[in-house]
Amino acid sequence: MAEPGDENKQTLTDLAKHLSRLPADKRRAAVEVSAALAGVSLRVSRDFVEAVPKAAKLLSADDLRAWGELGRRVAMGNADLGSSFFEQGVAELSAVPSASRRYVFQVCTRQLVLSSSVALETFNFIPELAGEIKDPDFLTSILSLAVDVANRSAKHSADFLKHSPEVAKALSAIGDDPGTFDKEITGPVIALASAFAARTGGMAADLWAHLPEAFDGLGREAAIRLSEQASKMLEHGGSVTLHFLTAGSSVLRTDANVFDDWCEVLKQIAPQGNAIHIAFLRATPKFFSQIAAVRLEGADDGSIKTAALKRVLRLIGEIAVTDAESALAAFRSSAGTLRSVSLDQFEEWIETGLAQLKDESVKARRSYFALETRQSNDQLQQTRSGLHLESVLHVLRLYIEALTGREVEIAPQSAMPQESRIGDGKTIYLPNAIAEYDTEEMDFRLYKVLAAYGAGQIEFETFAKDTTELKAAFADLADLYSATAEQIDAFSLAGYIDEVQKGERALTDEEIREEIRKRRKTLPKDSDYRAVLNLFPEPRLARKVFTTMENARIDGLLRRNYRGLRKDLDLMQAFLQKNRPFIFDVPYHQVPFELLFQITLCGGATDDARSFYGQIVSEIETVVESYVRRTHDGDGDPPTVADSL
Repeated sequence: MAEPGDENKQTLTDLAKHLSRLPADKRRAAVEVSAALAGVSLRVSRDFVEAVPKAAKLLSADDLRAWGELGRRVAMGNADLGSSFFEQGVAELSAVPSASRRYVFQVCTRQLVLSSSVALETFNFIPELAGEIKDPDFLTSILSLAVDVANRSAKHSADFLKHSPEVAKALSAIGDDPGTFDKEITGPVIALASAFAARTGGMAADLWAHLPEAFDGLGREAAIRLSEQASKMLEHGGSVTLHFLTAGSSVLRTDANVFDDWCEVLKQIAPQGNAIHIAFLRATPKFFSQIAAVRLEGADDGSIKTAALKRVLRLIGEIAVTDAESALAAFRSSAGTLRSVSLDQFEEWIETGLAQLKDESVKARRSYFALETRQSNDQLQQTRSGLHLESVLHVLRLYIEALTGREVEIAPQSAMPQESRIGDGKTIYLPNAIAEYDTEEMDFRLYKVLAAYGAGQIEFETFAKDTTELKAAFADLADLYSATAEQIDAFSLAGYIDEVQKGERALTDEEIREEIRKRRKTLPKDSDYRAVLNLFPEPRLARKVFTTMENARIDGLLRRNYRGLRKDLDLMQAFLQKNRPFIFDVPYHQVPFELLFQITLCGGATDDARSFYGQIVSEIETVVESYVRRTHDGDGDPPTVADSL
């Protein structure tokens, strides 16, 4: 009969035989570790010895010691957990390059200070990470960084590794060969993370979390520039660097050519303290998103001209030399300001403010550049006054007299006429000042076009009265709308009693038509287009459509009769065209008017409008060509105001 324990003795003997077959260095490591484990738990030590033969095929002697030490620390907290750890083995670590395995044990051992569950979760997660990151060098760098972070903060090292798959995905998407890792990209990123971990410790996990969004949409060169410049920003602290990544990526996505100029402004801002520095960085994405929608001088099709942006940033930098808070205020207000003034005027406003407020308090300067004071707004208004009508009034009168052969009065307005404005037929109304362009020459050309339109309304008889064409239009429209109303009413009541109380007989169809003829009116004496517009069911709507059609008629006749005007008319057309909104940004009830305006006065519908409303655009073009543009080539009778009606 066998004694109790014989089976165990036999098992231990077998285990000893297994260990004897290992290489000397690995056998020595296994014996040392098993002895140390026996001091914690004999069962755990036995489980380790059982697992060693398989583990030794994968791990080096040093790795065996590290693996055993990790398990020993787990067992010190919970023997059952330690046994499970060794029973699990290390087969999953085959996905991890041999050069990286020591970092696996180091980071997990460090995390045991925080929690055994966190450490074991990391131990199981790293093989998955290795399966996603196929580049062994990059994986080794990440695990090495995780150890550096764990030496400062075990908790953040776990977060760091959890963010690594997204970082790897973002970096592999950059470069000439998506899906692979370009060492020229990963090198600066690892250097940044390493410096970040050395300076801030656990905040490296926050850096790792920021990187995927920061690199999204960036090209190879932009990603490298952002990483290298971010490393330089570390001298101002981890928080500044994190904000820099977000802000810098927005700059690079907008226009990479101004990135260095933007960084130069930061150098002027930085000495004033991190509070202002971070506030400027946080304001950057909003500034560039707003400035992208502003058509700076030289911009085409909504693009941003690099030279103009460089100039804006240079001006902000000039303010920062004197006062960083004022520079921040100007930076925040600049996008809105540049919607209404030119760059020259913006520069004049800044230089005036710096000169006038040189000896004033910081608060006064900040309020000026934030446009919070009356002085600041008045100064800005003065810079954007442009070309005044008073200074060119006499020249415009002579121009119109030479153009039309008649004297015409020109009077100022408090604001520029609307796109579909119609005057009174006696006076040409022009804006008090024009500041749409950056030179007086261009503003004067715009004045010439507006004056020509006003003269055209007079010369081409927009305000003609009692003409044969007007009478015909009046009769046709009166017949159309009055008959329609009567016929609808007759359709509803014919054959029934019209007045129940009176018992009157309903009218017959012939009687209805006769009644319509009786009610039909002729054009009242001394009437112009306004009398015809009142026939429409919605006169205000009709007036809006008519004025656009009439301006298109005038434009065509000016081009036909005064060929020397075409360049200036083309200038106006280009000015209107470049300021048209994207058709989907127009409220749906205004889309028909926008399409009509583009077709009649902007040289044609925009590409997006034609794409989404192709059939409507085609039908409007047919109507316009049939009535107001039919003789633009100089043949046939010119269209009259009745055609616009």
